[in-house]
Amino acid sequence: MFLPALSLLFLIPVPSFADTSGSIAVTLVYTNGDTADYWPVSLTIYQDSSQTPYKVIESITGNPFNIVSLPINHQYKIVAYANSMYSSVAYVDLQQQQQDVTVNLPLPGGMRINAFYSDGLTPIANATVDVRAAQDNKTWGNSITNADGDSLRFWIEPTTSPGDHYIVDVRIGNHLAYSYSPVYLRPGIAQEIKITTNWPPIVDSLVTAKVLDAQSHLVVPTDGKFSVSLFDSNGNKISESPVTSRGEAYFSNLKVGDYTFKVIKTDDNSEWATASVTEDGTITTFQIMQNQNATVPTTIAPAGQPTSSPAGTIVSQKPSIPNCNCVAFRLDGVQDYWLDNVQVKIIDSFDSKDAGITVGIIGKAFGNDSKLVNYLKSKVQDGNIDVAINGWSFEDFTTFTKDQQSNLLQESKAKMSSILGVTPTVFMPPYEKTNDDTVYAMASNNIGIISGSPTLKIPQDLANKTYSYPANVFSGVLAQDTNQSMLNDKILSSINDTIRANGYAVVTLNFQDYAQGNATAKTNTPDMEKIQNLQLLIDNIRNSGYRITTISNMANMFKPQAPWATSAFQWSHDKISSTEFLNAVKSMLPQGASNSIPIYNFTTIPSWVKHTASLQSQGLISDDEFLSAIEYLVKVQAIR
Repeated sequence: MFLPALSLLFLIPVPSFADTSGSIAVTLVYTNGDTADYWPVSLTIYQDSSQTPYKVIESITGNPFNIVSLPINHQYKIVAYANSMYSSVAYVDLQQQQQDVTVNLPLPGGMRINAFYSDGLTPIANATVDVRAAQDNKTWGNSITNADGDSLRFWIEPTTSPGDHYIVDVRIGNHLAYSYSPVYLRPGIAQEIKITTNWPPIVDSLVTAKVLDAQSHLVVPTDGKFSVSLFDSNGNKISESPVTSRGEAYFSNLKVGDYTFKVIKTDDNSEWATASVTEDGTITTFQIMQNQNATVPTTIAPAGQPTSSPAGTIVSQKPSIPNCNCVAFRLDGVQDYWLDNVQVKIIDSFDSKDAGITVGIIGKAFGNDSKLVNYLKSKVQDGNIDVAINGWSFEDFTTFTKDQQSNLLQESKAKMSSILGVTPTVFMPPYEKTNDDTVYAMASNNIGIISGSPTLKIPQDLANKTYSYPANVFSGVLAQDTNQSMLNDKILSSINDTIRANGYAVVTLNFQDYAQGNATAKTNTPDMEKIQNLQLLIDNIRNSGYRITTISNMANMFKPQAPWATSAFQWSHDKISSTEFLNAVKSMLPQGASNSIPIYNFTTIPSWVKHTASLQSQGLISDDEFLSAIEYLVKVQAIR
């Protein structure tokens, strides 16, 4: 007896994603047993016998790192690369929803560059050294040479695979570059790499500057008296030469590098012309024309390298940077089950101090862990906890079309809204990879804030609708032996520098760094020493005068601070008494507002107003909203 074809269809089990998708927690360990640094590591995952990558993770965000959304009942080959070099491989037969694997990486090698001029004896001081991988041209080391021509020592991945090697670029100024390759590095060993460039230590030839008038004729005595001043790349005057009757000035014993030549008409001390010249040891003659910048040959930097404005060009003063005087923390990769006790403890460290934090949730990997879900549900309504989309399955958005990106955002947004009852307005792109389509996809989903790469440029037509607040302070790998007090000092110093440069700071946290563990595994137990130091960091930031807010509320912080804002902040954090704050309340009220009640010296204020003041200090409510609330409480004599 044969069943109809339609009936057969109903006998075929339909797979459910919840039953067939799993994850692999990858722990990186050096061959000596130490926990490996994860920041330079990328992973390529192959499924079964396929030679085509199933998933590529260009930059992992923690150690261990959880690879999510992997179909179970498959074998996976995980290839690790560090500093773009092949590092190691591991294999996993994924038969359950969560499995662990340890990947053993070779110890980094220590490379120090010794840069010399062409004689091989004279060191090149103050040169810029870049170490980049030949495979993808990524730069993994940067340093300035000291007086002995030595760079810092770069501890980076050794070259253990055939064909892998580094390229070292030595630069003087903005236009001179010398590339040296191949450079090979052995594991666990400090190596000295001597590079002898083709630049002479001193230019032996006489360098002649020909001074021309506007008609390209050499100047003559009837044009006036002239001199040429020579300045180095830092604007320091190092030499001067009179212009001869033949219209020429002469310079000798120059080093290679960038120079500015200024022609001064000594009759009235006016500037006649300016030329920017890059001396590479071959330039012996160049022209400076009246009212023009240099028309001289220069050594061109290699393709893809930045250039700068010619020396002597007047650069307008950098405009003042809007400053919110605020710090936002973001917790990346929040997901079900994996180290959820640690995730909760980090978030609670902020909530217990009435401080804001933005949690980036991986949409597809969230919603089934009742412990994590119920905790976040109870906290997001208070305003301190801000949720952001950290991808649907932590994918590279640039590999999708605009419509596909929009669908991924829509799915994540709908799921978070349904589960947590809040609608995310912040997107934290996985691997910080975005393109213009990403920003348009955000706009179509009413997601107006992105915290991704600092190089992201918002399309012009969305400039007033989309705000970019990239992470610009990284807490670093919290190794077991890290001095936590020193680490806090470094983070706070970085925050200070970043706020001076950008007007705000966004600090990235990885919850894996706050879990207990040994050299091979992390456990779902918070490391309380690190948690306590995180709480101390929160206090130190506030004591430095900065406000801690969430990324979604950062845009509201870029406004002139109200004159009473400091008092509100100090009172909300128990830095001043209620009596002192009540004295400040008078200055908050419009002229005559207090005259409608008989008490002029306020002595009473409800204790719950302190929480409202805390919300104002974090930017969670506006100055106007807080001021309106104070005025109302005065009118109804709740403040009296």
